[in-house]
Amino acid sequence: MPKPIVILHGWGSDLKKWQPLKDLLQKQGFKVFLPKLPNQKPMNTADYASWLNQHTKKINQFYLIGHSFGGQIAINFTAQYPQKVSQLILINSAGIRKKISPKRIIFRSIAKLGKLIFFLPLIKSLAQPAKKLLYKATRESDYLKASPIMKQTLTTIVKEDQQANLKKIKTPTLILWAAKDKLTPLSQGKLTAKLIKKSTLKIYPHATHGLPFQQPESVAKKILWFISSN
Repeated sequence: MPKPIVILHGWGSDLKKWQPLKDLLQKQGFKVFLPKLPNQKPMNTADYASWLNQHTKKINQFYLIGHSFGGQIAINFTAQYPQKVSQLILINSAGIRKKISPKRIIFRSIAKLGKLIFFLPLIKSLAQPAKKLLYKATRESDYLKASPIMKQTLTTIVKEDQQANLKKIKTPTLILWAAKDKLTPLSQGKLTAKLIKKSTLKIYPHATHGLPFQQPESVAKKILWFISSN
């Protein structure tokens, strides 16, 4: 009986999008778990890793797949609980967040200024439309859509860099990365591969951040190849 597979989805991901990849892996005899990330209280990355440890306490070892923010959790989890992860697969993973981008600095500055301006009674009614326009322009729609609790979580996790944890990982790791990913650029994928000693990087030249949904057959094939060869 093969070890089970646990998939950690990205921030706000629709679990239905994962069904094609999940089905392909299950057809090969794997039991695949796709838990929904908790959102009942503000959490940091280590909290999510602790949650996953509790969620999988009845499973001795498993293959761990993490996409986007799910990858950030997977990195933290594998560094903290290496005995539980047989092999790690990261897909367009978040987690390298050392520098605050100029876009984010500008976004924060405008947002703070906007709170002051739109507090004025005469233009208070314009606050919500202006917020939507700002978030759209800076690609910060995740924050706009988030509940108050998840806004606190998001504010925390985007500051948490995982490079120290990447260096701790000794688990065989497959890194799948889309060359046209604008959310987690390829440079981060290459650095991730550099920091994890036992890693293999595979690049998809024409894919974007939604790689596991765009090319589930190819992604499944590479995952199965990696599992069988390690």
